[in-house]
Amino acid sequence: MFKKIKEMNNEINQLIQKNMTYYTLSFTTLIFAFLFFNISVISIYNIYQSNKTLSKSYTLSVYMNNNVSQNSIEKIEKDILELDGIEKISYINKEIAFKKLAVQLGLSNSGISNPLLNSFVVRTAGEEKMNDAKIIIDEIDGVKEVVINKKNIDTLNEKIKRNNKLMIGLLLITLLPIKIMIFNIMHSSVVSQNHDIEAKLYLGMEKREILRPYYFINNIKFISANIIGSLIFLNLYEFIRNEVVELNHLVSTIQVGIVIGILVILVNFIFPILSFNLIKVKR
Repeated sequence: MFKKIKEMNNEINQLIQKNMTYYTLSFTTLIFAFLFFNISVISIYNIYQSNKTLSKSYTLSVYMNNNVSQNSIEKIEKDILELDGIEKISYINKEIAFKKLAVQLGLSNSGISNPLLNSFVVRTAGEEKMNDAKIIIDEIDGVKEVVINKKNIDTLNEKIKRNNKLMIGLLLITLLPIKIMIFNIMHSSVVSQNHDIEAKLYLGMEKREILRPYYFINNIKFISANIIGSLIFLNLYEFIRNEVVELNHLVSTIQVGIVIGILVILVNFIFPILSFNLIKVKR
């Protein structure tokens, strides 16, 4: 056993020395491929999370009658919270709202009757849930009017559609580094040394024994590039998220680290199987 390990180690050293330039370029290319792959994947992840937040931002305003008691207001709030798809409800007291409005307009509210109504701002999960909630809330005793800001809804819908298109575009772009990775698998040193390998086959050596060092080098190269490219990306992500103020809304580095970690484990687990099946030698 130790003899076979020593022989394979010698073969690996000879292959690396003979193809140093190829392995260096291939390894560097793979690092950049994984860096680009992580950028695309995490960009998609950030947009997906943004869409989840946007989809839970559909709101409607619920205005109550002037004669509604505090107990009735609490009951209305409870009834609304029991509806399907309600994310959050906020009560707006008409007196407090009127004082804030007067301050904003620079007016004195003394002697002026308050035209505002006690209300709720209700946030729902999606436009469909919002429309369903409006129909039910309209029938609740004590509710005067339910208002939906159509302009805000249209803006939300447009943002979500734009984000979905962007995700599809990024998904297509992600295919490029994947192609580079697969090319590196298929166009490994096995291809460049195909003549020597075939010569050994004709001499009676077993294919598995001949290819073993090639598989080993390719797997180590791929897995190392995956880890290095992912670590470079995480450091860049942390720097950009902290230093660029406009991008501080991005998901946390911890969340990204978990996603990248899962990807690294999956890729490093799947690649040796793909490597064995994709690298082909004649005969």
